[in-house]
Amino acid sequence: MRFLKVLNCCFFIPHRIYVCIIAFLGLTICYIMRFSFSMAMTEMVQAPPIPEDPNACPYQPGHGKNVTKKKLEFQWTEYQQGITHSSFFWGYALTQVPGGMLAERIGAKPVLTIFVGLTSIGCALTPIITRTFDFIGLILLRITIGLAQGFVYASLHLVVANWVPKQERGTWGTVVFSGAHAGNTLNNLFTGLMLSWFPGNWPVVFYVWASLGALWTIVFSLTTYAFPTDYKDMSEKEAAILTAYLDETSRKEKAANTPWKSIMTSLPVWAIIVAMIGHDWGLFALVTDVPKFMKSVLHFHVKNNGYANAMTFFSMWLIAIFSGLTVDLLQRKQYLKRIHSRKICTTIASVGPSLGLLGSVYSGCNVIAATISLILGMSTMGFFYPSLKVNPIDLSVNYAGTLGALGHGIGAISGIIVPYLIGYLTPNSYMEEWRLVFWITFGVMSLTNIFYIIFASADLQPWNTPKEKEEKSEDPKVRIT
Repeated sequence: MRFLKVLNCCFFIPHRIYVCIIAFLGLTICYIMRFSFSMAMTEMVQAPPIPEDPNACPYQPGHGKNVTKKKLEFQWTEYQQGITHSSFFWGYALTQVPGGMLAERIGAKPVLTIFVGLTSIGCALTPIITRTFDFIGLILLRITIGLAQGFVYASLHLVVANWVPKQERGTWGTVVFSGAHAGNTLNNLFTGLMLSWFPGNWPVVFYVWASLGALWTIVFSLTTYAFPTDYKDMSEKEAAILTAYLDETSRKEKAANTPWKSIMTSLPVWAIIVAMIGHDWGLFALVTDVPKFMKSVLHFHVKNNGYANAMTFFSMWLIAIFSGLTVDLLQRKQYLKRIHSRKICTTIASVGPSLGLLGSVYSGCNVIAATISLILGMSTMGFFYPSLKVNPIDLSVNYAGTLGALGHGIGAISGIIVPYLIGYLTPNSYMEEWRLVFWITFGVMSLTNIFYIIFASADLQPWNTPKEKEEKSEDPKVRIT
């Protein structure tokens, strides 16, 4: 394609880098479409009347309880709001493993094209379905969007496994998966702004993000290839890099059947799964419920709420990129073993966020201190990306999609539990209720991290290739996009 020739010749961008960049943008847009609902809900749903919390912080000027408030469109209880948040993950958890296996079989390109497109359609339909069928219709739609996005994330592991050499994995694997934080940054910033610019017109949020999703789907489908061997204009230098990478990782012909017994009895695999449960617990608490905490307890206006959460995810994204570059540098210089970098970064990313959440609820009514605590603490979650997120690829290049899907799929159970549990534990959104929630989060993230430290590995596992196959494929068809 002429567009790719221009990138390579004029901007010196290798195709593998282009693949990583467009995959990053795709994940960014998917996360915006996924979580814009959390911010929009603060302007969709009328909070039920509850007694004033004696420990609540004072209202910000111009947004006090005596200020005339507009009547919002829906009247849902905290329990119902928790169900709508968790319903996305009912579908998301189900399609992670099928998504990884499908991408391994037919390539990631058709999987990403179809299911990002379906996510865009679901996002555009959200206002119509919600206004027509109310609470029940929204739940069914969110389940459907979750089913579609489960295929998306699992496929991205194949993109990294097939296109990013081991020595670049910390950097470019981090870039791809940090699209989650870039998406949350842009979501909190611009969704909050749109809601303040168009008061009472919350549907505009879904229409704007759905349009971007559709645009990405078209560009991705027209500028990527199913296999690297299909790209005939790849430079000799890049072809040599990828060939050496494939030789080094012993990418032999895959077994006809996925070695499920070996995978499910592997402690390093379970270390990833357990750690993902803790990671997702903290992440989903931040994404789906911290905006509600900041509005109901700290009394943030929707625009300021968006700014604060955007700063949190932007800091997380910066830390992710910085830590990825640092890890790759230390490993190239042989100052740090790969397994040590995985465990150290995962630990930082577990302890830091949970302490940040606790700091925010023990800052009294010092809004600045609470905000700084959230931003500094949650930004350390960026260390997950050059560690836990790429660890499945360390264990198996051939089955990276399946392993990543297992970790994400089972980890997504946190997404089902957390919104429901928080809705149950915070019926009044009192400060003391939120303190209990954040202590539970601290305990979950700490315990799962200890399990990871004990059992994690960064070595290629023997079941990555069938033992009976000794000869490498002469022209390996590496499925990437």
